[in-house]
Order: sequence, then structure tokens, then C-alpha cells
Amino acid sequence: MHPDYTGKGYGYDFCTLIINHIQENNAGIPIRLSVATFNKRAIHLYEKLRFKKRDKFTAAHAEFITMVKDNEQNVDQ
Repeated sequence: MHPDYTGKGYGYDFCTLIINHIQENNAGIPIRLSVATFNKRAIHLYEKLRFKKRDKFTAAHAEFITMVKDNEQNVDQ
């Protein structure tokens, strides 16, 4: 998402569109992402989208969380 649109409430719809596309084209395969631990707004959004925290790792100058979501049929169901 373009930085001009962050922090304005568009994240849920934007991510839902992407997740639905992934689910339609990769049925049954879990979706995994990594997010910096300092990015609290993104972590909150991913938890609302039913991602679960799995692992932590450090790379370069930041710590990251790996989050996984079961690949169900539709995010909004």
C-alpha cells in the first residue's frame, strides 16, 4: 500500500482483497508473513485477519514475527 494511504483505515480491506486472491489461487495452503515486531499497527491488523503468531527471528537491525493463517475459503465468512 502506498505510504500516503497508511493509517487511514484502508488496511483491512486492502489485505482482505490480497488474502482472498491468494486463497482462490492456492486453496488449502497456509498463508505466511513476516512483520517487524515494532510495527504494532500491522500486527494488530494481521491478528484481526486471523493470523497467528508463530516464530520470532532477528535479521539485520530488527526483530520479526512470523505469522500464519489457515487458508480457508473467504476472509469475511
